[in-house]
Amino acid sequence: MSTTHYPGSSSRDRSTSAAGTIPGTGAVLRADWFSVMPSLERATQVAYAGRQLWQYNAINAVQVASTGLGRDLGVLSRAILNVDLNRRLAPRLHARLSAVMEAIAKKDGYMVYDQMQAWCSDEPSQWYADEMETESMAIHAWETGLIREVRSTQVADHAPLEFFPLLGAETAEWHATALRALELIGEVDPEMAAEIRTHVALIKLFQGDGMEGLSSPKAFGAIWLKAPEPERALAWFLEHLVHECSHLHLNNLMSFDPVLTNPMEIHQAPIRPDPRPMFQVLHGTFVLARNCRVHGRLQDRFPELGLSTQLEKFREQYGRGLQVTREFMQSTAMGSLLLQSLPESGVEASA
Repeated sequence: MSTTHYPGSSSRDRSTSAAGTIPGTGAVLRADWFSVMPSLERATQVAYAGRQLWQYNAINAVQVASTGLGRDLGVLSRAILNVDLNRRLAPRLHARLSAVMEAIAKKDGYMVYDQMQAWCSDEPSQWYADEMETESMAIHAWETGLIREVRSTQVADHAPLEFFPLLGAETAEWHATALRALELIGEVDPEMAAEIRTHVALIKLFQGDGMEGLSSPKAFGAIWLKAPEPERALAWFLEHLVHECSHLHLNNLMSFDPVLTNPMEIHQAPIRPDPRPMFQVLHGTFVLARNCRVHGRLQDRFPELGLSTQLEKFREQYGRGLQVTREFMQSTAMGSLLLQSLPESGVEASA
């Protein structure tokens, strides 16, 4: 089984921190990836391994579809094999694979045909996302399945989620504010900013009530955020770029190792008012540790931003999440490393 050399890592480093391989890819699984602390080196390595896993799954999915349909899909298979894994993949590629795998799982031949046609129609130039962009939700057909899933979500004791596109509203000013937020994050936490630049390819803005943002492994690299009012926009992006990027990073890690063995066990969540599955409690706690870290540094450096109230909220929520995860999370070996990396308090996280 081959060993992959990740950018920025040495053979000696890999041999001392290796924790097996990522199934199917032969890529080295590193124990030191499982930390809440952001790091450019770690983000680069994790992202590269995630693209390897995508490639492996994509090749398998196309082969299964080819056999089931009785059609030669060699052109697409070769294109997948030739993907440049050193470049960030566009969220549409992850969405294409998710849709094909769902169609295969449902044994829906028509859906497999349609999804393969959509994928074959993508120009190679659309397979990469070298620059972060901002646009409305519901622009691309590959979003349809995820949008339908979100709109059908029911939250107990809450009104149905509202999830609407911008209907032609100009996004340039929001994009400029998001870039300014990323610049400020970079001034106080270069490692977190580097992770955002590594993972976040596309900001999808929406209107509506019931949620502030979301991301999904089904369209990795895209984050959906509620379009903020102008006076709140900078603080909004400061929070949510860190928040959703952290979800993406942890989802990548959990694609290599499940991290916990009781993911669906219900416990009190740190952010949401209703109890949530344990894997969501972990996600919330992980995200809050990062928000405490970045907002604490921003508050110290730029008090004029007025982030103190939000910072205290993050710290209080993080304390709840940390207590639940440490008491109830049943960890894998990698999950134990992740838990050990969580700071004792939100104040410590910002140090």
